[in-house]
Amino acid sequence: MGAPRKPKGLERAVGEPEAPFAKLRPGPGQSASNVAADQSARIHGAMIEIVADRGYEAVKVRELVLLAGVSSRAFYEAFSSKEDCFLRTYEMVVRHAAKRIVAAQTGEHDWRERPRLIFAAFAEELQIEPATARFVLSEAHAAGHAAIEQAQRAKHTFETMIGESFARAPNGIAVPPMVIEGMVAGIGRVSRTRLLAGEEEVLRGLTAELIKWALCYPGKSANGLAELDRGSVWRNTMLEPLVSAPATAGGNEWPPAGDRAVIVTAAGKLAAVYGYAHLTVPRIRSAASVSRAVFNTYFEGVEDCFVAALDERAGDALSQASRAQTAGRDASGGTYRAIAALCEQVADDPILASVCLADDFVLNSIGARSRQRVMGAFAEQFVENGPIGERASDLSIEATAGATWAIFNQHMIKGWSQRNQIAATLSFMVLAPTVGSLTALTAIQREQSG
Repeated sequence: MGAPRKPKGLERAVGEPEAPFAKLRPGPGQSASNVAADQSARIHGAMIEIVADRGYEAVKVRELVLLAGVSSRAFYEAFSSKEDCFLRTYEMVVRHAAKRIVAAQTGEHDWRERPRLIFAAFAEELQIEPATARFVLSEAHAAGHAAIEQAQRAKHTFETMIGESFARAPNGIAVPPMVIEGMVAGIGRVSRTRLLAGEEEVLRGLTAELIKWALCYPGKSANGLAELDRGSVWRNTMLEPLVSAPATAGGNEWPPAGDRAVIVTAAGKLAAVYGYAHLTVPRIRSAASVSRAVFNTYFEGVEDCFVAALDERAGDALSQASRAQTAGRDASGGTYRAIAALCEQVADDPILASVCLADDFVLNSIGARSRQRVMGAFAEQFVENGPIGERASDLSIEATAGATWAIFNQHMIKGWSQRNQIAATLSFMVLAPTVGSLTALTAIQREQSG
C-alpha cells in the first residue's frame, strides 16, 4: 500500500533495531531532494513496521531513525514529531491505495462490474501488504483526534468511490449513504479481525463471499429507506408501551429494593445528568444516603458501581427489544420492531447513549470491558435474531454486525440530530442478506402501516 518493504528473511530482536530499508546509492549525481525523499520513504516504512508490530504507543523516534537508517536530524528536518510522521505516513498510504483502486476499474464499462472491482481491489490492497493494512485499519484511534479525523476522511473517500460507481448505472442507482457506510464497515470489520489474527491467507479466500455480501444491498428498493427512517413502528394500543421511560436525576422511576439497588440507581441518575467522568464515591453515597461502609459492601469504587448501573440499563433495553420482536407480523417484521425499540431505548437513555462514547475508561478496565460487552450484545440483537430458517453464513453475520454497529454508533449515538431515525436502515442491513432487499423493505413498510 505504498510503503518500502523490508527484505524477506531479515530478522531482528525487539530492542535491537537495524536499518532494513535499502538506502539510495551514494554518488555525486544524487540531489539533496532525492536524498531527502529517500530518507522520508525509509522513515515511513519504519513507522509502518513498528506500528504494525507493536502499536502506535510503542513508537519512539530513536527506534524509528535506527530502523530507517537515518539521523535524528534528518528525521526532524522531515517531520515535526512522531504524530506528524504517523499522520503523513497514513495519508501517503491511503493516497497510493486510492490511486490503485481507481485504476482497477478504469476502462470497465459494465456498471455492474465497477463496484465489484473496487471491493476486489480494496481486498487485494489489504492482502498484499498486511503490515500496512494493520497500520491503517487498527491504529488511527491510538494516535489522537487528528488521526481519527484522517481515518474518517479516508473512509469517506472509499465510500464516495462506491457511491459513484452505482450512480453510473444506466438509470442510476442512488444507494443511500448509510447503506454504503455499512457495506464498507462490514468489509472493514472482517478484514481487521483477520489481519490482527495474522490470517492474511484466510482473508484472501473470503474475498468473493465478502463482495457477494456487500452487493446484496444496492438496488432501487433501498431508495425508500430515508423515508422509512423518518417513520415509526406502529404499536397496538392495547399493549403496554414497548419502551419504558429511563430514570432521570429528579425522578423516582425504577423504585429500588435494598441498599445495593439504591446505590446503583443513584449512580445511574448522577451519570445521566453529569456524565461518568464526574462521578465520585461521595457524590453517589450522598445521592443514595448510604455510608461509606455500606457502599464498600457492594462496590470497589466508582467504575464498579457505574458498570452495575450500565448493565441494568442495557438489560432492560434488550428485554424491551425482545418483547417488541414478538409483536411483529412475521420474523422479518419482528426484527424491525426489535431494532426500532432498541434504538428508542438508547436514544432516550443518556447513560446508554453516552457509554459507547466514553473514552475515560482505562484500557482493559472493567468499564472498558463492560462497554465492549454491551456493544456486542446490541450488535447481537441486531443480527442474531433474524428470520428463522434463513440464517446467513457466519461470515455474513460477522460483516453485518460490523455494518450495523458502525451505523448505530455513528448516526444514533454520535449523531444526536438524527436520534433514533435509523431503525429502518439498520433492519434493512440485517434482513437483506437473508431475505433479499425488496422483501426486507416490504416487511418494514408493513410494520409501519399498522
